[in-house]
Amino acid sequence: MATSTSRRLVGYNVRTAVDTRYHLIVAHEVTNQGSDRRQLAKMAKQAKEAMQAIHLEAIADHGYFHGEEVWACAEAGIVPLVSKPMTSSAKAEGHFDKEDFVFDPVAGEYVCPAGSRLIWRFFTTECGALIHKYWGFDCPRCALKAQCTPSPYRRVTRWEHEDVLEEMQKRLDTRAA
Repeated sequence: MATSTSRRLVGYNVRTAVDTRYHLIVAHEVTNQGSDRRQLAKMAKQAKEAMQAIHLEAIADHGYFHGEEVWACAEAGIVPLVSKPMTSSAKAEGHFDKEDFVFDPVAGEYVCPAGSRLIWRFFTTECGALIHKYWGFDCPRCALKAQCTPSPYRRVTRWEHEDVLEEMQKRLDTRAA
C-alpha cells in the first residue's frame, strides 16, 4: 500500500458504510489502496443496494472528496455530503480564492468580489474533465487587484459538473447553521 511518504508498506485500508439510524455496518471493503479519494460513489452504491434504500445520504469526511465521485453519487440518486478540503494556494497567499467568486448561471459568468464580470473564454479538457475558463477585462484597473492576483488577470476555472458541487456545499452550509 502506498503511504503519504510514498513508501510502500504491507498494509490495508478498511472502508465501511454505516447505517446512521441503527449504527450497523451495511457495506465494507478491505483494500491496499491508501487513499479514499476515489471511493465515495462505490461505497455509497454498495450501501444503497445493501439497504435497499430509495433515498440515501452519503456522509463522509473530506478525505473522500473528489468532484467526479460527488457527481457519480448524484447521478445514482445518492445525496453526497462531503466537505471540500481547503487547499487553495490563492487563499494561502492572502488572495481571494474561487469561493469568493459567485457564478451567475443565467449569464454564464462569474462575479468577482469587486463586482466585475468574468466572462467565459474557452474550454479545455484536463485529466478527462471538461473545464471552462473565465476572466474579465477590469483586472488591471481594479482597486482590489492586490487582494486578488499577482497576474495581469484573474482566471477562474469551472468544471462542467461544478453545479453539483455547489448544491452539495449549500446543503452542508445549511446543516452547519
